[in-house]
Amino acid sequence: MDEARVKLLKRLGRILEAAGVHAKNGDLLKAVEMLTASAAHNADHVAPAVKYLLTGLRRDLTLGALPTPSSIVSKLLALSDRLDKRAVPKQEVDEVSSSHTINSRA
Repeated sequence: MDEARVKLLKRLGRILEAAGVHAKNGDLLKAVEMLTASAAHNADHVAPAVKYLLTGLRRDLTLGALPTPSSIVSKLLALSDRLDKRAVPKQEVDEVSSSHTINSRA
């Protein structure tokens, strides 16, 4: 049911809402992918993309366990590189940067 809702929302151009459905269902990677793809055309999608990205990093980046290149963390960080973070609070940009540092040690 939710997948049909996402498709309808995307078709209607309501990308933020469609990404929100993915996030609500716990699929933060799909939410970030969707917003990252549209962020080049809509700067308002960058902040929500970073919000979902950080939620995913906080959930999946655990202390004491380094992520593998195929992990969700690595995929989220790769998507973060595509976002123009100038409109994102410095604290959030720093947190993404710290996650990159941790991931590069893997």
